[in-house]
Amino acid sequence: MRLFDGQRAWVIQRISALLLLVLIMLATLALPFAVPLDFSAWRAFAGGALGGPLIALLFGALCAHAWVGMRDIVLDYVQPRGLRFFVLSLIAVVLLGVLVRVLLSLAAVALAA
Repeated sequence: MRLFDGQRAWVIQRISALLLLVLIMLATLALPFAVPLDFSAWRAFAGGALGGPLIALLFGALCAHAWVGMRDIVLDYVQPRGLRFFVLSLIAVVLLGVLVRVLLSLAAVALAA
């Protein structure tokens, strides 16, 4: 928990918010100029040299941003230590599960290409 205390948590949340903003803006600006995408085009993008790392960066920033925000909410509103630990553990497991699932999916796409 000490890793995400005070100013570190604030910096992590701001950096992740900026990353999310930049990546979403890039996707929004590129979307009108892209050809219509189907499953095979998305798969090729995710398995490419640029698409896979961008998707991983997007989900990494999303999970970091969500962790800091949800952690702050739980620390503010959940008072019993046992319940707080359980809720924070549940949130951490879900976010890590999402991130691992995305990374494994990207690895499977890259290996299949």
